[in-house]
Amino acid sequence: MKRGLGRSPRRHMRSILTIIALAILVAGCASVPVTTPTPAAQVGPTALSAVGGSLKAEGRVVPVQSASLSVPVGGVVAEVFVAEGDSVQAGQPLLRLERARAEAQVLQAQADVQAAQASFEQLRAGATPEQIAAAEAAVAQAQAQLRQTQGGVTASDLAAAQAQLAQARAAQARLQSGPDTADLRQAQAQLAQAQAIAQTQRDSLSSAKVQAQMQIAQAANTLRDRQADYSRIYWENRTQERRPGNLSQAQKDQESAALHAVQNAEHALAQAQQTLALAQDAELTGVAAVDAQVRDAQARLDKLQAPAGPDQIAAARAQVAASQASLEKLRGDQRGGTLDVAQAVVSQAEANLAQLRAGARPSTLAVAAAQVSRAEATLALAKASLAETELRAPFAGTVAAIIPRLGEYLAIGTPVIDLADLSVWQVETTDLTEQNIARVRVDSKATITLDALPDLELRGSVARIRTLGESKQGDITYAVTIRLDQQDSRLRWNMTASVRFAEGL
Repeated sequence: MKRGLGRSPRRHMRSILTIIALAILVAGCASVPVTTPTPAAQVGPTALSAVGGSLKAEGRVVPVQSASLSVPVGGVVAEVFVAEGDSVQAGQPLLRLERARAEAQVLQAQADVQAAQASFEQLRAGATPEQIAAAEAAVAQAQAQLRQTQGGVTASDLAAAQAQLAQARAAQARLQSGPDTADLRQAQAQLAQAQAIAQTQRDSLSSAKVQAQMQIAQAANTLRDRQADYSRIYWENRTQERRPGNLSQAQKDQESAALHAVQNAEHALAQAQQTLALAQDAELTGVAAVDAQVRDAQARLDKLQAPAGPDQIAAARAQVAASQASLEKLRGDQRGGTLDVAQAVVSQAEANLAQLRAGARPSTLAVAAAQVSRAEATLALAKASLAETELRAPFAGTVAAIIPRLGEYLAIGTPVIDLADLSVWQVETTDLTEQNIARVRVDSKATITLDALPDLELRGSVARIRTLGESKQGDITYAVTIRLDQQDSRLRWNMTASVRFAEGL
């Protein structure tokens, strides 16, 4: 159930103190002092009184069903389908984020499913006649190459061996003479470019973080001012009231507007804190990325500048010697290595042909089927991510508040729409202490009067008593919900109500 303006001023001031402390810790280097005005007099934790064996407590009118809705993903608001005051049905779209990326991921996942299914069907169908024919041709070609190798050494064989020897000698010469000047200059230029890009990226990310810190400082100052306004209005009204608890409607509206301004300032401060967190994360990842590019460029330059080690020169010499030996084998009678290679090519071609004729093995088909299942799961996940960009009503009701605007970025879990069923009202009170809660039970009768409607008296009964008590100003209090026996069209959300529990409880 949503909590609104029904909290007592003192309770609200305590929550404000907690928020201000957190804001000062997050702002850090902003060093903005935030102060909370101290009331001139102490307000008791409850408005409870005992009259002739009955209990009287202050409460507020709230809907039986309400919710502060949010989206499970972050993004920019693209469309808002409803307006404040609109009636909606369960499942009706309320708001949509930009979804181009999510739609593209769905299309990509669909393509992956089609590719995996095609691969599986191809394996299950077996080799085509054309593939069998190609494999048979490969066997025939390998056998012909073997016969040619067995019959003698061709001029092309000698040319290939001589080219391999020349390549090995050139590689050895490069190692002994050092890096090429053009390659060295290019590596130096790439390093300088990477360093310049890294510095630009650091400056940009640091500027974004400083801007976010300044926004937190500004939001904290605004919150402090709104708190001071609220405290001033509250105590001025209490000073001017003729009887305790008897404020004019204008004074109540004035206090409500000042409190709403405080809540808006609190929300702005939270938004600024989220922006700072995003800027800090972006700075960490961005600096790490450009630093990695600088290190790679430096490593390439160092590799070029480093002289060849004895092991590299020794390996180059060994390659030259091996190439010379291969050439000598082709020129002489010892061609056993070449014949072995030709025979291995024949064996491999024959094995490929046998595999095509036998078809895919069960294990291969199982792997392909698993890839299809994995692609389908990825598609389902992409569709779920797409659906999360749209907020739908969880129940039928009335749109009470719309927080974001078009084009505004929403962080994950940010409240965006307040929805409530305004057809049925109930009354909530948190004024019953542990000394009095024992005198109330479920189904206890209660009489409700409202400051805004002095001619209206409602009857009701206790629907719920919260089991867990909360510590407020040194007292343990319990939340009690009263079910109304009749409804009235004049009731409004968070109207102040006076609840008198029946005698003889």
